[in-house]
Amino acid sequence: MKDDCHRISIDRLPWKETTVYYTTVIIRERTISGSTVGEKMNFTSTFRTLINASTSSTIGHEWEHENHLRSMYLPEISENKAKSFLHVRSVGIDAAPDPSYCKEIQYETWCEYHIPYCQEQQENTRESYCTSTSCSPGQFCQLTTPCPAHFRHACIDIDECDSSPCQNGGTCHNGQNLYTCTCLPGWTGQNCEIDIDECASTPCMYGNDCIQDRINSYICVCSERYEGVQCERDCRPGPADVMFLVDTSLSQGETFNRTVDYMTRLVNQFPIGPDDFQIALVSYTFDPKLVFNFTTHLSNSSLVDALGLIKSERGPTMTSKALLYASQEILNPVNGARLLSNISHYVILLTNGLSTDRSQAISTAQRLSTSDPRFKIFVVGVGEEIAHEELAQLPTDHSLSFSADNDDLLKAMLNDAADYGCTDCNSSSVTDVIVLYDTSKDTSPLLGNSLHSLKFIERLADSFDMTHSDIRLAMQTFSNDSQFKFDFHNIPSHDMKAKIYSTTIGNKSGNLTTALSNVKTLFSSTTRGSRQGARKICYFFTNGKWPSSENSALKQKVNELHDVGISVNAMVSIKDGDSNSEIESALRNAKEISFDPYRVYLIEDDDSSIVVNAAAREARYVECPDDIFTSKH
Repeated sequence: MKDDCHRISIDRLPWKETTVYYTTVIIRERTISGSTVGEKMNFTSTFRTLINASTSSTIGHEWEHENHLRSMYLPEISENKAKSFLHVRSVGIDAAPDPSYCKEIQYETWCEYHIPYCQEQQENTRESYCTSTSCSPGQFCQLTTPCPAHFRHACIDIDECDSSPCQNGGTCHNGQNLYTCTCLPGWTGQNCEIDIDECASTPCMYGNDCIQDRINSYICVCSERYEGVQCERDCRPGPADVMFLVDTSLSQGETFNRTVDYMTRLVNQFPIGPDDFQIALVSYTFDPKLVFNFTTHLSNSSLVDALGLIKSERGPTMTSKALLYASQEILNPVNGARLLSNISHYVILLTNGLSTDRSQAISTAQRLSTSDPRFKIFVVGVGEEIAHEELAQLPTDHSLSFSADNDDLLKAMLNDAADYGCTDCNSSSVTDVIVLYDTSKDTSPLLGNSLHSLKFIERLADSFDMTHSDIRLAMQTFSNDSQFKFDFHNIPSHDMKAKIYSTTIGNKSGNLTTALSNVKTLFSSTTRGSRQGARKICYFFTNGKWPSSENSALKQKVNELHDVGISVNAMVSIKDGDSNSEIESALRNAKEISFDPYRVYLIEDDDSSIVVNAAAREARYVECPDDIFTSKH
C-alpha cells in the first residue's frame, strides 16, 4: 500500500470571525491488489464539506474543528510557498531557457534551478520592486532572490574599485560611496596619476644640480669637490690646523736647509686661510718657543717668507719638552686654534731622531698618542744622520713616519683631513719590492757567519703580509754575476724563507754598480711578475765596505733609479767585532750614494722589529689626485 500526499494550500479560509488560517487538507488514496478501495474523494466536495462544517457550528464547535484540523494537518507554511503549488508545473527542470520563465510564477521550479540566468533577466522586475526603495549614496538596489513566487531585493554597496581607477600600479580600497588609492613610491594624486618630482625639494646640497632620471629617484650632479648621494660631503681636505715642530739643534747642521725646503714645498700645496689650512711653527733645542701662531700668516707667500727666516741654533735636542709644549699650544685659541669638530689638528715633527732625551721623548710621544686623540703627531726624518729606531716610535702610529724626499706625508694628511667617505685619496699597497743581496767575498753581509741580515729579510717579508696585501717580493743575489732566488710571482711562505736562508757567499768580488744597473730592467720584466703602475722599492743589503772610489758611479745609478720612481734603500749590516771606524766608513759610503740620508738603515745583530717596520712603511701609501683642491669638472 502506498500513500501519496498532495499538499494543497487553502488561501484565506472564511472563518466567522474573519480570522485567516492557512492549512492543508490531505486526500488519501488506498489501493489493494491494484484496485481502489472506496471512492476517491473529490477535492471540490471535500473543500465544501469543510467550509459548511465550519460555518454551521457554534463557537465551541469552531474551536473543536480548529483543534481537530491542527492535529490532522502539517504545520503552516508561507504564503509565497503555498502559492507556488497552485499552478500546474508544465516546464521541466532541464527545459530550454526562455526569459519569460523568469517572469511567470508557474515556472518557479525552473527559475529556482536557474538562478544565475534569471538574475540576468530580471532588470525590469528589479526596477519595479526597487521603485519604492531608497538606497544610500554609493549603493544600488539588487534583486537578491529572483524567483517569481518570492522576490527579494536589497540595497547593495557599489564597489567603486570595479572600474580600476588607480593608475600606475596603485592599489584600490573600496569604501562607502568612495574609494582610495595607495600609490607606489614615486606617484601621487587621487588616482596615482601624478609623477612626483623628486627634485622639487632641492635634495642636492650646496647648490648642486638635480636630475630626475627615472620614477622615484634622482641624481645629484656634484661639482667642485663635493661627493655623496646628495653632494653632502665637501671632499676638499681640511680645514686643519698644522703645527710644525722643528728641531733646530746643532745636530741638524748643514742639513737644516733641507728642513726649510721640505716645509716650503708642503705649505705651497695647501690652500692657506681662515676657512682652510692654518700653519703655526714651534722651534726647539733645549726649550721650545712659538715662532708664529695660526693667524700670523694667512697666505702662502707670507708663510714661505717666514720659513726662510728660521735658523738653526746651538743646543741639545730636548724632544720631550717640545712635544708637551706643542700638545698645549696646538689647541690654544689664543694662538688662533679652531676648536671645532670639523677641524683637524696635526703636529709635524721634523728631526733626525737623535734626541738628547730619547727615552723620555719616546715615552712622552706614546703617552700623548693614547691620552689625547684631538691631534695626531707625524714625523719626518731630516738630517745628515737618521736614527730610525727613534723616528718610528715618536708618531701617533708607526706608519706616520716619513722620508723628506717624497710627498707621502702630504697625501696621508690630506686623506686624514678629508670628510669620512670621500674617495679622492685612497690607501694602497700595490708595491713591487726587490731585495738585492750582496754575496761577494769582500762586501757580503754574510761575512763572519753572520745571519742577522737574512733574519731581517725574513721579518721584512712577514711585515709585508703578502697574503693580505698587494705587495710582491723578489730576491736577487749578486757577486760577479746575478742569480734570482725567487721573482715577483708569489710562492708559499715556507718556500720563500727556505730560499732566503739558502743564500751563501760567492768566491769572487762583487760589482754593485752592475747590480744597480739591472734593477730598472728587473722592475720592468713582466715575465718575472713585475707590474706596471706598482710602487717600486729596492733594498740592497751590503756591509758597506766597498772602495769609496766607486761612490760617484753608484750615486749616479741611484739617482737614475729615483728619477724613474724607484726608491733605493741601503741596508748596511754590521756585526759584533766591527770597529767604530769600520762602521763609520760603511755608513759614510752608504750616505754618499743614497738619494737621502733617510734611505740608509743600520742592521745590527740585536736589531728589533722597530727598524723592520720603519723600513717596510713605504710599501703602504696613499694616492691622491694632483688637483685635489681644484674643481673636478
